[in-house]
Amino acid sequence: MDQCKLNQLFTDMTANNDEEAFKLFYNQCFVRLLRYSYSLTRSREVAEEITNDVFMHCWQKRETLRHIQNPEVYLFVVARNKAVDFRRKQANFREIDISEEERIQIAFDSNPEELMISAEMVRKMEISIEQLPPKCKTIYLMIKQHGLKYKEVADILNLSIKTVENQLSIAIKRLTSAVRFTLEKEDIYK
Repeated sequence: MDQCKLNQLFTDMTANNDEEAFKLFYNQCFVRLLRYSYSLTRSREVAEEITNDVFMHCWQKRETLRHIQNPEVYLFVVARNKAVDFRRKQANFREIDISEEERIQIAFDSNPEELMISAEMVRKMEISIEQLPPKCKTIYLMIKQHGLKYKEVADILNLSIKTVENQLSIAIKRLTSAVRFTLEKEDIYK
């Protein structure tokens, strides 16, 4: 669904108290917001709770949200804030490794080109992404895996577009060199 239709659903929901528009908006945005929440919390249960809380918040506060121009960015900002609150409450927060079944359930959409990449390459990329500095990692995931635009990421993270561009460039350079170096190193030992 394109941005104009999402905006119209959000307007119908907020201005007209349209429950059907809310359901359609929820169905269109839920999976992307869940994936984003998961990338922040690394817990499927917490990500689901945050995602549902964000939509509950939108419905309960719908009359005060009429001024929102980009509802999808608004959802991501609210989710980020809820994830930050969650982390603050968890003094001993630690990352939880998810099972293969959960990875499949929240797996990102694949195109034929991506399906050709070996599982080993994907594993190396995941390790390299985890080793990125926090800001680079967040920006990389938001743009490359969640499909947000530079402006949307800048709005969500309260950064300039230039900072987003620079951080993404740093992330891509580091990932490219890390994966290339790893593959070349392994080829030497074969």
